[in-house]
Amino acid sequence: METSMSVLVCGAGPTGLVTAIELARRGIDVRIVDAAPEPSQLSKAAVLWRRSLEVLHPSVPVERFTAHGRPVHGIQFEADGSVLQEIDFGVNRGKFPHGLLIPQNRTEAVLTQALFDCGVQVERGMAVKDFSVSRKHVDVCFSDGQRRQFSWLIGADGAHSTVRKCLGVTFPGVAIDRRWLLADLELADSGPEDRIRMFLAPAGLLGLFPYGKRVWRVIADAGPIDPEIPRRDPTGEEMFHMLCSRSGLDWKLTKVHWLSEFRINERQVDRYCHGRVILAGDAAHIHSPAGGQGMNTSIQDAVNLSWKLAMVEKEQASMALLETYQSERHPVGAAVLQGSGRMLRIMMNQNPLIRFFRRRILPYIVGLAPIRKEAVNRLSEVDVEYCEGPLAQNERDRWIGRRCPDVPWGDDGVSIYDLFKGTGCTVIRLGSGARDESMWGRVISAAGPDAIAIDAVDSEGKITEEARPFARSLAVDSGTIVIVRPDYYFGPVSSDIDGILSWFTALKHL
Repeated sequence: METSMSVLVCGAGPTGLVTAIELARRGIDVRIVDAAPEPSQLSKAAVLWRRSLEVLHPSVPVERFTAHGRPVHGIQFEADGSVLQEIDFGVNRGKFPHGLLIPQNRTEAVLTQALFDCGVQVERGMAVKDFSVSRKHVDVCFSDGQRRQFSWLIGADGAHSTVRKCLGVTFPGVAIDRRWLLADLELADSGPEDRIRMFLAPAGLLGLFPYGKRVWRVIADAGPIDPEIPRRDPTGEEMFHMLCSRSGLDWKLTKVHWLSEFRINERQVDRYCHGRVILAGDAAHIHSPAGGQGMNTSIQDAVNLSWKLAMVEKEQASMALLETYQSERHPVGAAVLQGSGRMLRIMMNQNPLIRFFRRRILPYIVGLAPIRKEAVNRLSEVDVEYCEGPLAQNERDRWIGRRCPDVPWGDDGVSIYDLFKGTGCTVIRLGSGARDESMWGRVISAAGPDAIAIDAVDSEGKITEEARPFARSLAVDSGTIVIVRPDYYFGPVSSDIDGILSWFTALKHL
């Protein structure tokens, strides 16, 4: 058996690629393999939501994605050729769009290049065949007969995960007994390409997602599965007829790019962490595509896991820190599964009362300002927080565990997210008053060697001008120290130095 490496990532979809990037930039020796001989040229997911763009930005700048995508500004609900209601995402005052319509294969290409820039290449045509786990290592057997020893194995190999199956872990849940069709169609004179369009037809839901250059992702409910009819992909004519009949509009089809049929499963494992083997992304949870949150939830799994695993591998924290990956991300996956499943069932139900609700009542409800705001926040995943976990045990701190907002740092277009250049925590002092310089030094020291310190104190001891928008967004006074975790959620936001030091101690010695 060959000598040990630190981490093997199994699967080179978005989850595996982000995991490998985040580990590599933290100096962890990582290897990533994928059974497919070539990257897929097909596109499953269609949207990168705001929170994913935020957490990726320090390692993969948002501009790399926007160069290949199109910002989405809203969702229209339509029926019989007219607009019933529109959820306008509102004016974007930050660096990141509420959502970016970008085919998954382009997202993967950007991530693959970013990983290559970190000095790591995906090994394709290489599958994990089996493995055994000891107290300190995972012994992996590959499909070519090679055996290798790793400190950790990350199962990011999708819904049919080999890693999960080798663990013997069940994947409880349900299969939705309906046929769904998917196509990428090029349409002439297709209307505005800055919003998602949902057609609420009696025959079933049909959604349109603009990719730009007149190419649209079409997804349609094709009704209950008939066990007597073999599974098959739709034809271009079938999809085009469905588009015209359900939208009530005239279209002109110029090209068919891709056609597929798929089935929806809703499943989640009970535990993500199994000693030195950890599951992430679709290997851990799969759900309805309603809301387009599957890939985004998986990317955020990867970001949450990677900084914690890096700390453990560098012996900067105990293995108990990895349990917070379970306690923080499992509830998020469960909430997405529940929310997307509820929406899917509302859209599929053919009961006359539900159909009336869907066409006449639901558009009115989502048009109400508070509901619209909640819907936008939920879609873009900026409402995700970790206020109940082991790293948020301070009831007096109202920010701990919450997302760091995207606010300007100065007035030259710089976002607070542009400052997150380190691989550890970011420590920000907003004005003086935190006792004395020696205490500030103790906080920086406690944050560890990978931390970045930002001293936003002017010559008079006040908060610097460029930092004031950030301070106002938190409603904090001069003398406050802000700790931002490596996944860009808040640690302590406080002037209590002893409390901050205690948090760092807990982080390292859970």
